[in-house]
Amino acid sequence: MDITSIDTRVGTESKYEFSHGNTLPLTGQSFGMNYLSVQTAADDNSWWFNPLDHTFAGLRLTHQPSPWIGDFQHFLFRFKTGQNLDLKQIDDYNPNKAIFRPDLISLDSLNQQVKIMATANKFGGVIKAFNYSNDDLKLIVQGEKLEIISFKDHTLIFKTNNFSACDDANFAMWTALSCPNMKLETNCKIDKQNAIILSIPNKNEIRFATSFINNLQVKTNLERIKSFDLVQQKTIDNWNMIFSKITIQDSQKEKVLTFYENLYRSFLFPMQFYELNQDDEPVHYSTTLKKVVKGKMFTNVGFWDVYRTSFPLYSLLCPEKYSEFLEGFFNSYQETGFLPRWLSPDERGMMPGTMLDVIVCDGAVKAIKIPNLEKYYEAMVKGAETSSNDAKYGREGLEEYKKLGYVSTNYPESVNKTLDYAYSDWTISVLAKILGKETDAHYYAKRALNYQNLFNKKAGLMTPKDADGNFIKDFKDTDWGNGFTEGSAWQNSFNVYQDLPGLIKLYGKKEDFIKTLLNLINQAPKYSVGSYGQTIHEMREMAAQPFGQLAISNQPSFHLCYLFALAGKPHYTELLVRQLLNSFNSSFEGYPGDEDNGSMSSWFIWSALGLYPQAPGSGKYVFGIPLFDFVSINLPNGKNLDLLSENNDPTHQFVESRKFNDQKCLQEISHHQLLKGGLITTKLCLLA
Repeated sequence: MDITSIDTRVGTESKYEFSHGNTLPLTGQSFGMNYLSVQTAADDNSWWFNPLDHTFAGLRLTHQPSPWIGDFQHFLFRFKTGQNLDLKQIDDYNPNKAIFRPDLISLDSLNQQVKIMATANKFGGVIKAFNYSNDDLKLIVQGEKLEIISFKDHTLIFKTNNFSACDDANFAMWTALSCPNMKLETNCKIDKQNAIILSIPNKNEIRFATSFINNLQVKTNLERIKSFDLVQQKTIDNWNMIFSKITIQDSQKEKVLTFYENLYRSFLFPMQFYELNQDDEPVHYSTTLKKVVKGKMFTNVGFWDVYRTSFPLYSLLCPEKYSEFLEGFFNSYQETGFLPRWLSPDERGMMPGTMLDVIVCDGAVKAIKIPNLEKYYEAMVKGAETSSNDAKYGREGLEEYKKLGYVSTNYPESVNKTLDYAYSDWTISVLAKILGKETDAHYYAKRALNYQNLFNKKAGLMTPKDADGNFIKDFKDTDWGNGFTEGSAWQNSFNVYQDLPGLIKLYGKKEDFIKTLLNLINQAPKYSVGSYGQTIHEMREMAAQPFGQLAISNQPSFHLCYLFALAGKPHYTELLVRQLLNSFNSSFEGYPGDEDNGSMSSWFIWSALGLYPQAPGSGKYVFGIPLFDFVSINLPNGKNLDLLSENNDPTHQFVESRKFNDQKCLQEISHHQLLKGGLITTKLCLLA
C-alpha cells in the first residue's frame, strides 16, 4: 500500500454530540511538529472541519490533538482575488474533487478561481497557488494576536501567541514565509491585529516554516525547506517507510485500505516539540521553565489513551522511536518534577493515573533502550509516594490511597484512580526487579493488589467506597461517572491488567467470572447519566454499537473481548473480535468513537493481526483471530514475522489450530518470541 492511497478524512464526520473518530485530515510527516489541514468552519472552534462542507475558510496550520483539548498556535492561510477581502466570507470548494492525503492537499477555490496545493514536512511546508482570475492574488495570514517581526528579501517573519491552556502566557510561535516577489500590503482596511495581507505572484511556491524557539531559529528551519516536489517526496518516503513495515496479501481490498488508514493514524501523535539548531543539536522551548533548553521534547499525547495499544505497537515496529519518546518525556519530568500525564503543549492534568509508568516498564521488559532508566524509576517512585500541591501533577488522592488502600469518594473517578494506581504500582515492582531492587519489588507488588479493596462481590463489579470503608448506597451498575471515568462499572471494573488470575479468584470460580463477562456483552447498552448530569457523546456511542456494555468506542473496553481468551474461552474472543473489527471502515464515519491520538487505530491494527498486548509491562500478547490471508511484518532487527491464515473466509470466525514455526501455540506469546521471527500459521474454521 502506498501512502498516496490514503484519504486523511477517515473519521472526520464528527460533532460534539457524537463522534465517528473526531479525527482531522492532517498532512505532514509522522510525529511532525506541525500539520497542515483545511478549515471548513467559518468560526474558529474545536470542530473546525467537516468532510461534507462545500465551503472552507483556508488552510490551517494546526497542533490540535483532539477537539476536547483544542488547538495551540494555529492560524489560516487564505487566498483571495479581487478587491473584496472580507474575512467573514468563506470560500467555495467541491470536497468530492479535492485531495486529502498525508503528503498533499489539493483543492479549487471556486469563487476565488484559485487552485491551492500544499505539502508539509515536520517543521513547515510549501504551498502553490494558481490564479485563474484576472485579478491580483492576495495571501492573507489570519489568526489571533499576530505580530509582524520583519519583512525583508521577500520573506515575512511573524509571531503568534498561545491560544490554548499553557503554563507560559507568553508562549509564542514564530513563522517564516518566503516567496519570490512577494509584497507586504500596507494599505489594507483589515484589522492588522487579526490578519497580514501579502501580494503573491501567480504560480510561485510559498515556503513556510515555524519555530517555538525564536526568529533566528525559524530562519534556520526555513532554510531547510526546499522545493514543493522535494518536500512532498520526502513526506511520501517518510510514510512509505512506515507502511513498508507491514505487507498484506488479501482479497478484501476495503479492509486492507482500512488497515493502512489506521496505520497512518497511529503514527501522527505524539508530536515533535523540539528543533535542531544551526549545529544540529536538539533544543526545545520549556513552557514550564519559560526558556529554551537543550534536549528533545514531544507533546500532544495523553498516556491514559495510548499506553494500551499505541506504544506496544511502537515497541514492535519502531523501538528506536519508542526510546526517543522516552528521552523527551524524561525531559518533561526534569522540568516539572513529575512524570507527565497529558501534554499539550505542557501538562493538562487530564485523565486518572500516571500511565507513563506502564510505558517505561513495558519498554524495559522488552529490552528497549531507555535513557536514564534508574532516574525514570526514581521518578515513578516519586509519583507513587509524593503528593503534588497542583492536582494536574502526580496522583490525586494519593494520601488516601496509601492510607486506605484505595481512593475514596472524596475524589472524582475514585475507582479508576485506584485501579490505575494499582497497575502503576505493579509496573514499579516489575522495574524494581529488573534493577535488582528486591525489597521495592515486593512492596509495590503487594500494593498492586489494592484493586481488590473496591471489588464488590455482591455486585460482581468494582464499586466506589467512602473514606469509612463503606460501598456507596444505591449503587447502580449502569450509572456513569460517580467513581468511574467515561463509563460505568461495566466498562471500568476489569482494568486489572496486571493480575487477571487474582481478579478471577475474587469471583470464586472462573465460570462465574465468564458468566459476568457474558452478562456484560449480552445485556442492553443502557446507561444513566449519573454524576455527569447529562448525556455525553461516549454514552451515545456505546449505545450505537451492538455489543451490550462493551464500549469499543472508548479505551477502558479495548481489552474486554480478550478477557474470554485469557479466561479459557478463546472462541468467545474470536467471535467478538471479528464482529468488533466490522465497526471500522475507511469512510468519513470510520470509527466507533473518539480515535484518540492513534489508540483506537492501534487497537484495530493489533486485532487485525490476531494479537493483542495482554498487559503492557508483561511483555506478553494474547492471541485473537487474524483478519487477513497473509501478513509479513519487517521487524527492526532485520527478521520477518509472517502471519498465515488458512481457510480465511468471513464465515470462518473461529480458530481451529495455531502454530508458531511448526510448534503448537498456547494462548499467549512473548515479545521476545515474536522478535525471533518466523511463521505463525492460524487455521480457521466455521464452527468451534
